[in-house]
Amino acid sequence: MEIIIGREEGARRLHCMVDGREFNIGPAGMVPLSVSRKHCRITINAGHINIENLNLQNETYVDGNQVFSKALTVSSRVQLGKDRFLLPLRQILQLVNGVSAPMGGQPAKEVPTFSLRPLKAVWSEYEQQVLDIQNKVSQKANQQRLQGILSLLGVCVGLIPGINVAVRVVIVLGALLLAVYFFCRGKNEDSVAQQIHDLNEEYAKKYKCPNPQCGKPFGNIPYRNIEYYKQCISCGCKYTH
Repeated sequence: MEIIIGREEGARRLHCMVDGREFNIGPAGMVPLSVSRKHCRITINAGHINIENLNLQNETYVDGNQVFSKALTVSSRVQLGKDRFLLPLRQILQLVNGVSAPMGGQPAKEVPTFSLRPLKAVWSEYEQQVLDIQNKVSQKANQQRLQGILSLLGVCVGLIPGINVAVRVVIVLGALLLAVYFFCRGKNEDSVAQQIHDLNEEYAKKYKCPNPQCGKPFGNIPYRNIEYYKQCISCGCKYTH
């Protein structure tokens, strides 16, 4: 039996093909782009399991060592791509042919478990801060539009014939001062890109695998996806809520 494993197009779930049957594992966005569409092949023959790269450029690791072809057991730790995506090998084998017991005489390793509860608050705070920045951007855009309208209106009023010269000067100067005020205010504010950059840097320090031995940042993976998968794609530790 052969199982072709890779990254699903678009939704970026784990994609498996076996004997003309296809299925996906996990939530959308789970698999990093460093895992190719057809990354590796797992072969099962008379109880023996083997993994093989489908392309020389693909990166595959077994128990921490990069390999091109390697014999496996159900308890082997397989990672794909430069991001070291942890392959749910046992789950795949169970879905394919009901394999549940370790092969090759090696006992399954105990997997540590960590709570995700603190990360939920971190993700919620991050989402709120991003929303606040977006609202500020929207407000700034509205202010700039108002600035343009008032400036144009001031100039137009100042050009109306019959208006006292002193009043005309006051109106035009007022419109120009208003334009300068909004311009200087915009220049003094941090750019949106810089705000997002600073926020992401601070957020990456908190939103990461709770395993002290791992600590890999989750990046932009939504909390609900991590909660659904219940396992770190890097170190393989399990998560509780």
